[in-house]
Amino acid sequence: MANPVNTNVNAKDDEKVVDQVDIQDVDYDQQDPTLIALQETEIDQAYLNASKSTRFFRGTLFQMIMFGALSFVGPAMSDAITNLGGGGLSTPYLANLATSLQYAMSCLMTLFGGPLINKFGIKWSCMIAAVTFPLAGSGYYVSARHKVDWYLLFSRVLGGFTAGFLYVGETTAMLSYPHVHERGKYLGIWSAMRNSGSVVGGAINFSNNSKASSAGGIAWSTYLIFIGFECTGVIWAFLLSTTKKVRRSDGSRVPYSKDITWKAEFTALWKHAQNKRTWLVFMPAFYSFFYGGVYGTYLSLHFSVRARALSSLLIPTTVIPMVMAYGTMLDNKRWSQKKKGWIAFAMWAIPQAACLIWTGIEYGKFAKEGKIAYDYSIHGKRWAEAYLPYFIIFTTGYWTQLSIYWVLGTFSSDVKSSSRTGGLFRAFETAGQAVSYGINANTGDKRIPLYILCVVFALTIPCMTALIRLIPEKPAEHDDVVNTDKVIIAREQMEQATS
Repeated sequence: MANPVNTNVNAKDDEKVVDQVDIQDVDYDQQDPTLIALQETEIDQAYLNASKSTRFFRGTLFQMIMFGALSFVGPAMSDAITNLGGGGLSTPYLANLATSLQYAMSCLMTLFGGPLINKFGIKWSCMIAAVTFPLAGSGYYVSARHKVDWYLLFSRVLGGFTAGFLYVGETTAMLSYPHVHERGKYLGIWSAMRNSGSVVGGAINFSNNSKASSAGGIAWSTYLIFIGFECTGVIWAFLLSTTKKVRRSDGSRVPYSKDITWKAEFTALWKHAQNKRTWLVFMPAFYSFFYGGVYGTYLSLHFSVRARALSSLLIPTTVIPMVMAYGTMLDNKRWSQKKKGWIAFAMWAIPQAACLIWTGIEYGKFAKEGKIAYDYSIHGKRWAEAYLPYFIIFTTGYWTQLSIYWVLGTFSSDVKSSSRTGGLFRAFETAGQAVSYGINANTGDKRIPLYILCVVFALTIPCMTALIRLIPEKPAEHDDVVNTDKVIIAREQMEQATS
């Protein structure tokens, strides 16, 4: 064990003055959750001298591609089913209940996801999730073909719990693996690959259901193709590198605090839960997927089978170039971090506010027109008019999610700090999904969920505004929430060592 740090610390107005420090003398208690590996960010010359294939395999880009592949065959396939409205079943209510249970379990897992991910590691957490990917397609297949509803509910509950491992694992990687000036690009790649999976899923949906111009359920054989894709998830999870072996584009290691005990992990998680920015992100995260249940039911009740199938292809196809352009904007070096935060916020908040009003107007028209399943070849202009608010909400919704990821990533790039922040963020996000689908599984008047969504959106605006104001120009390479006194000492040691 190293010698104690020789310091004289005087407390005055919460300011710490460090008289003398030596970088070689740093020694933190193993129970302290803010242990900082000061030399973790040094350039790894062995990595830079390795073969191109080794550098690519261990590099951040390959990891992002693997996370994208996991999303392609897991969440994207599940989304493709969900995007049919009601999971493609003849009515949306059972699917909404199943989806609500799924996200309730994901919320429970992600709430404590930080300590779990830090103990199991990102790679093996993703493996846990990948093993259960096929449950999503099989649950809907059994319900559609054999009318066995209990298995759909069971598969969504179990799949929701294990999916929480992927949610927190990929979020942690998104927040910590890339450099801050590359984060937008990698977020765009990951989101584009996820939506590529939805494009494939949408193409499958449309090709199998393009002749059904009435309301009802999709062809049950559609689900078998989804199951085939979902079974490949374990391959992509296996190809991931463990975090300590991952290197950034310049050869630097990912900031990674030392391992601590379970007790210390939960202590650190509690401190994150009490932090101001954690509660500022609650409402934006809650909103960022809340619209899914509201508008999924909207699509299921008011559009034909083939119009829903076309939608599941049209939206991800549009989203791919949108998220890539959005990521490029977030990496713009000419603008300050806060300015990029404001621009990103405006890009999704303004069109979504307009669409909420638009949807309210459409519900008024639905009441006068009676129960009609709108179809693009039969109703033409009226179909487009009713469908456009759904389309805009879902496409800009990905910008909502990416902007929150990006904002959270500006505070700290330490893996373990990111897992705690990311776990709480995904817990709030999945809570929004669970509540949304739960409301839509029981409410008779479908305007009520829309009114609730409008209230949630209104509360999101001030929270997002306050969160953007906190954005620093450079993320910390340590857990900046837990025990910041030692962070100050560590920084001054680094400065003195290099001066």
